[in-house]
Amino acid sequence: MHHTIYKTIITGLLFVQFLTGQDFGKDIPKTKISPILKSLILPGTGENSLNFNHRGRVFLLVESTLWFSLISSVLMSDILQREFQTSAAEHANILPSGKNREFWVDIGNYESREIFNQEHLRFREFDAVEKYENDEWNWNWDGATSKRKYFESLRIKSYVWSLTGKFLIGGIVINHIVSAIDVLYLKNRNRSTESFTFSPYFNFTANSFTYNLFYNF
Repeated sequence: MHHTIYKTIITGLLFVQFLTGQDFGKDIPKTKISPILKSLILPGTGENSLNFNHRGRVFLLVESTLWFSLISSVLMSDILQREFQTSAAEHANILPSGKNREFWVDIGNYESREIFNQEHLRFREFDAVEKYENDEWNWNWDGATSKRKYFESLRIKSYVWSLTGKFLIGGIVINHIVSAIDVLYLKNRNRSTESFTFSPYFNFTANSFTYNLFYNF
């Protein structure tokens, strides 16, 4: 998840670089790009190129807020992940490296691998027992149950922040699409009235007369 977000951030920066036609200090002529494509790359820039600066600022502000929130979510998730892994290493006697999400969920719900195995054997869930056969997957929480519960609270918070990041990525994509649609609207709304077609319609059942408006792209 986090590697994907980092790649998304880098890709976004490269898009901005391409949009501005600059290569970190090198003088490269700007490429003439359609306003719609500009907004697909960086929301608000297409509106700005059409001199709708206020609308452009709104989209840019939304974009900046989403990216700031995304980066903050990723950082918080990473911080909490390191904290719960450190807690497990200290109090459950495990090696954090190479462990998947399923393992972290299980050690947050069971005091030890032995208790975990006993419960799953009782329900004849042999596959669940087999996955933790090696000693490297062993765990045993020392002391009070509160240490395991503290670990579990950190793990859940980390997951929530990670999930928030996924939703924010969706928000960023939507903001790009909406900005591009907005530019398409701004470009076409100044067309001549020939682009609009009115068609009268009489509804005999309701005894009403209306006009239908059709817009030709």
